[in-house]
Amino acid sequence: MIAGDADDVIVRNVTQLSNLGCQIDLDDFGTGHASISTLRRLPVSRLKIDRSFVSKADLDNEQQKMVATILIMAERLNLSCLAEGVETLGEHAILAQLGCRYVQGFGIAKPMPFEQTLEWLKTYQAKQSPTPEIGRKTS
Repeated sequence: MIAGDADDVIVRNVTQLSNLGCQIDLDDFGTGHASISTLRRLPVSRLKIDRSFVSKADLDNEQQKMVATILIMAERLNLSCLAEGVETLGEHAILAQLGCRYVQGFGIAKPMPFEQTLEWLKTYQAKQSPTPEIGRKTS
């Protein structure tokens, strides 16, 4: 959607949803109408980093710089981030290293019916390795 000025019906409706407790995500951040100026008009709580910045971020230093810049800006604005279009383990790994806590994309899972979600979640969590302990134990 394209939101205009503060009196725009879209801006008013999104603001009212936020006031009711809904979390507002700004989709495709960094492209088209999902820009920094939108953050001034809408009560956004999370930026969804457009897949055009995520694609091959593990292989392209310039992509990494763009993602890192978006993450730093979001942190300064007290917003969380979700990276869209994560398709490889390498992309997932570099995003984690850069501090992006949330990701979505075919590299995580293909779209599925709701009924399959709980089973997928159990399988996915079972594959996760526990965080290794760092350091030595002393007696």
